Amino acid sequence: MLSTLRRGWQLPVVPDAIIWSPVVGLARTLVALGGLITVLLTPADYLFRPVAGLGSYPLCTNLDQAGVFCLMREDLPLAQGLCALILVAVISGFLPQITSLLHLWVAFSISSSISIPEGGDQIATIIALLLVPICVTDPRMNHWSSARTARRLYEPRAGFALVFLIGIKLQLTVLYFYSAAGKLFVTEWAEGTALYYIGQGFFGASGLPLWVITTVSSTALGAAALTWGTIALELALAATLLTRGRARVLIAIAGVALHLGIIVFIGLWSFQIIMIGGLVLLATPIRSPAFTAGFSLRTVAHRRTPLNHGADTGAEPTVELAAMK
Repeated sequence: MLSTLRRGWQLPVVPDAIIWSPVVGLARTLVALGGLITVLLTPADYLFRPVAGLGSYPLCTNLDQAGVFCLMREDLPLAQGLCALILVAVISGFLPQITSLLHLWVAFSISSSISIPEGGDQIATIIALLLVPICVTDPRMNHWSSARTARRLYEPRAGFALVFLIGIKLQLTVLYFYSAAGKLFVTEWAEGTALYYIGQGFFGASGLPLWVITTVSSTALGAAALTWGTIALELALAATLLTRGRARVLIAIAGVALHLGIIVFIGLWSFQIIMIGGLVLLATPIRSPAFTAGFSLRTVAHRRTPLNHGADTGAEPTVELAAMK
């Protein structure tokens, strides 16, 4: 009866993917790198400052008491050094089963303890949390190793990891959608002038990048194109899971370009690197060579197997929740 229902209603089929891939390692590395930039390149006096009406940070009043900076409140620079060592360990890829838990601890500590956390810190915490089940079930000793299956309890472990990979994809989808939709209710974004104000040098750009953004955004057409183009691109990123093949690749490349542009013209390094890490997982189809046995990043470097291989040759659409014809 179930098979009849499946044929009649075309119920979704979960793809037989190997989730423990270097692609996950790349995403983990980028998310950890964003946090590493924060703790390694920002002095403690800038991260932890008094806030009017609240007191000196870290406050250590609720769950944040379990964070690194509350446990080591008497020596915050030393706490920063410990966080940096943990994040370097995450980037190295060794023992993801252990470093994923430490990564979550550090990401939570940063987002809950510094005086002025940014959206990237919170996103890093969410991604790190959702990566824990994937990494704990990982049969590899290093997340840079080639993708392979587990020798024991493969199916339940793979299914468990797949659920959380899909969760990351859905989280990023909602994030991009809300980012785009929220801008529509801000006057400057709706009128197409937001990038004009951003491009006047109040943020991180200087030198040639500042001249370029100022010149382009000073014209009505340039400001409108940059402003509305940003909204359109975020909506396209929110629709990534509904695309396949070259369309998905183009959206992903445009998304990376958007985040790199924000780094250059505004200077939000850690935030945008974290977002690129999330975008790697959002844009890589589950039914792609990236999640098959033996896949390694060397394969891509040598251009032998593109990540979207097969997407334009009659393969089924790569909607992540199902394989629908």
